[in-house]
Amino acid sequence: MMKLKGLTVHILWSVGLASSVMAAPGNGTQANTVSAAASKGEQARIEQRVERLFVTSAPLDVVRIMAEENPLDAPLVLQAVYRKAPNESLEDLVLAAFNAAPEAALAIASMALDLGLDATLLPELAIVANIDPTTVAQATAAGPAPTQQAPIIRRHLRGSGISPS
Repeated sequence: MMKLKGLTVHILWSVGLASSVMAAPGNGTQANTVSAAASKGEQARIEQRVERLFVTSAPLDVVRIMAEENPLDAPLVLQAVYRKAPNESLEDLVLAAFNAAPEAALAIASMALDLGLDATLLPELAIVANIDPTTVAQATAAGPAPTQQAPIIRRHLRGSGISPS
């Protein structure tokens, strides 16, 4: 049994997985290491596919095609297409992603915010795509963008001036 266990560790080590498998449970590094590696591989695969589709399709069509095929990839597709075509309207790309993959609306909204979309546009884009705007509200729950200033007028609640009798 010990020989088999050593062989398994050796095989895992040679593949590069030993550090993530041997990580102490509960410290979060195991899942993060594996998901980060998978995420980078996924992102590279999506970027290559976007590159190929750009030869024959417009950016909005690329988002639509790829998000319909695999809705879970929609946020990464949005990111890859926007990086490839930064002059394309981010609002239009987000709307295309919402229409193609409404089940991934929250992830698409989060990616759109990361790419610089104004948070106030998300509910409107969701409504146009027939998505409940409260679905994307979690992405904007942190409040307005940090570039917005606090209101100049501060109001303090006062009583009506009529005392109870």
